[in-house]
This record gives sequence, structure tokens and C-alpha cells, in this order.
Amino acid sequence: MLSPRFGHDRNVPLGLRFDTSDVLGLRFARSPLWETMEALRVTREPRRQAYHLSWLRTLDLRALAPAAEVLGPLVPRPGSTPDFITPIPTGPTTGIDDDLATVAATPLEQVVHDLAEGLRHPRAASRTLAGVRRLLADPARSLERIVAAQRTCWEILIRPFWATIDDLLAADIAHRAAALATSGLGSVLNGLHREVGWADDMLVYGGSAHGTTDDVRGRGLVLIPSVFVWPDMVAITDPPVQPTLFYPVRGVGTLWPPAPARDPGALGDLVGATRAALLQALTEEASTSTLARRIGLGLPTTSTHLKVLRENGLVTSRRAGREVLHRRTALGAAISG
Repeated sequence: MLSPRFGHDRNVPLGLRFDTSDVLGLRFARSPLWETMEALRVTREPRRQAYHLSWLRTLDLRALAPAAEVLGPLVPRPGSTPDFITPIPTGPTTGIDDDLATVAATPLEQVVHDLAEGLRHPRAASRTLAGVRRLLADPARSLERIVAAQRTCWEILIRPFWATIDDLLAADIAHRAAALATSGLGSVLNGLHREVGWADDMLVYGGSAHGTTDDVRGRGLVLIPSVFVWPDMVAITDPPVQPTLFYPVRGVGTLWPPAPARDPGALGDLVGATRAALLQALTEEASTSTLARRIGLGLPTTSTHLKVLRENGLVTSRRAGREVLHRRTALGAAISG
């Protein structure tokens, strides 16, 4: 697994060479288990929590602790993460039970190989190394404990929020699939992340690098949006895994309410409580569906209220593909504080 968090030299980008068959075989996917493991990372890494503070406040971290203890050595910073704990989805709608069944069926020789790789990381902490050695002492039992811990993490970190998360992931895939059809692969890949560029049938990835060009022709490419990978991006290229890019989903900053619902007060007296809530939710540009989900309204009702705000100079709107995006005007920002 290649990732910026593993501390490789970013000044020497990794070049991935593709051919026409790979481009034609490009596919998108969503991964509940990937989100689960990345969410666990977020609970452990303050630098990744900026967009997720509202989510973090809802979690029972005490109940999570036993599972986090088991999985902690597998999601170190710095350190190496074994590929078998986050299998690449075989289809666009793989469920958590499918993912966990794949992990449980991992051949023990692969479990041993992937865990042993973690012992070779030059900057791994002694606590991480000790945890990996404990897992290696009984690979079969450890695999059972890993799967059980992953399910616990799913139940606590992701399952209560999955419908909202999956909605955002699906919207990202729809947006980029439309862009692929209208603007081509280069436009899509160049828009994934600042660490990615596409030119001359080569994807240049600067998030991590080993100073060599990896020829992945004939193996295809999977693109997987992720809520919790932000601000990083992860590339997996080593066989037998299909080359995969996990990238930050569009609109991650709109996923959680910025704070618990507040009484709009005087603003509500001025424009009405619902329109006040819409204005306060527009801390950054957002789509009609995102705003409806955030404040708990139906789409038609949300559209009607936004129209009133727009006609009174408090909101401006623009079309982006199939979505309409809204933002506060200077007046709207001023009166909503």
C-alpha cells in the first residue's frame, strides 16, 4: 500500500503506466470496510479531524477501545498497513458483510506476509512492532480477532451514519462518471487530488513514491471515493491487487452539521426558522440535496425556501451538471453571522 502517511519521499513521484484496455476498464466502487478503517484512523489522528468533529462527539469511544486495541498496530502512523484488511470491492455496491467475509477468507500465508511487512517499516514505533508480533504469534486466531474488531468498528463508527455517507459517495461517483463521459479520463484524474496528474497515458502520483515507474498495463484501474481518507489519498498498486486510488469525496466538508442545531433567534424572526437554518448551513457552497439532508427537509420544500432566499438577495445559485449549488451572498453571510 502506498500512501502519503507512510512517509515516503514526495519529491520523487510514482508514475503508473496504463494502456487503452485499462482506460476502457476503469470502474468506480464504494467500500464500507475501507471507510470503517479510515474512520478508526480519524479517531487516532487529530490532523484528520477538522471536518469530522460533530461526528466524533457522537461516538462511544469507550465501547470502541477493545476493537481499537486489536486494530491499532494495523493502522499506525507512521507504519505500514496490511492490504488484506481492506480488500478492493469486486463491484460498485459491495456491503460490509461481503467485505468482512473476504477478510475472513484471507489465506494464512498472506496474513503472515502482510503482517510481516509491517515489521520492516523503518519508522514504525516500538508499540506498533510489539502489536504486530503478537498478531503473528497465532495468525489464525489473530485473523478471527481482526474480523471481529472490524465489525465492532463498523457498528460504532459507520453503520449509524452509512446512509448519509453512502449518499455522498454515490453523488461523487455520479458526478465523476458524467465528467468522464463529457470531458474524458484526464479531466477526471486531474480533478481527484492535488497529488495526481495525468498525461501521455501515465498517472503521476506524488502522495508517495519509491523513485520508480510502475507499469500496471493490463490490470485496470479502480477509483474509490472516501469520506475519511481526507486530506490524504491512497494508491494501491502491488499485485495481485488491482490498481486502486482512494481519493477524498467531493463535499466532505458538508457531510456533518458544523455544530448542534441552534435557535436561529433574531434571524429566525426576520426570515423564518427554516430559512435561517438554511442560511446557517451554507457555511460553504452546497447542493440542494445536501442542504435538505442536513436540516431534515424534503427536496421540494428546500428548493422553495432557497428560491425565496435567492429572490431576496441572500443566496446565489448555479448549476453544476445535474446539481444546483448554492452559496450565501455577502448580505446573507452578514445577517446570518
